[in-house]
Amino acid sequence: MDRSYDRPFKPDTRYLDCKTDSVLSCGQGIDGLARPVQVDTEGAVSVLPNAAVYAQAGRLFSVTDSIVLPTGGPFIALTFENPATNGQVMYLEQVAAGIFVNEVTGERVGNEQTIDLLVAQIPQVRDVDETLTPVNNLSGSPRTSTLLVRTVDDFDLGPVHFSNIYPSGEIEQNFRGRIILPPGHILLVLIVNRASNITNALLAVTITWWELPLTPKKRKRKRTREEAGEEAKKEQE
Repeated sequence: MDRSYDRPFKPDTRYLDCKTDSVLSCGQGIDGLARPVQVDTEGAVSVLPNAAVYAQAGRLFSVTDSIVLPTGGPFIALTFENPATNGQVMYLEQVAAGIFVNEVTGERVGNEQTIDLLVAQIPQVRDVDETLTPVNNLSGSPRTSTLLVRTVDDFDLGPVHFSNIYPSGEIEQNFRGRIILPPGHILLVLIVNRASNITNALLAVTITWWELPLTPKKRKRKRTREEAGEEAKKEQE
């Protein structure tokens, strides 16, 4: 019986290289640096996710927050404001959250750990609780986030991008850049626990995103009178 399929994979002598292989897979063009694809010791190749590539380039940011329930309120609300004059665009990568329920009034009914996630636009920021400082996920990078990140206690909802309920009390919601915040807009990320019998619990959240420069629009150069005259002559001929 042929058992060749059980033999360890022997890679070719040449591995993928940014100089000779796909520049898209290698992440060419990010800050002018080449980012190699991921190759393990057996030669297996995988393309890095966008977030991993942007983390290498120093463009992936994160922010964390936590509250004690019920004294801190039933929710965590963070706003991400992209100033109208900013030349960067935000791409939401992931929202991760969890809750630890320590004490309840009476017997547990089984839904105390349920939390909701809502991602929506809001028209303006008001009743700011605290301004947070985003962390660059590339340790040592001098680049800082261009967004204004705040915790808020009051807000008016605009268009909703995403809404879901997590009975397990654990959120690891990947957006992978599919929610985009251009300059002049504000995004709200809201995590809520609606249980009324909690007397002590801890709710925590981590949000990650990347920021990229706006692509400048190419403007057509106006023709000079001489150029217009030359074109008119060619048409007459």
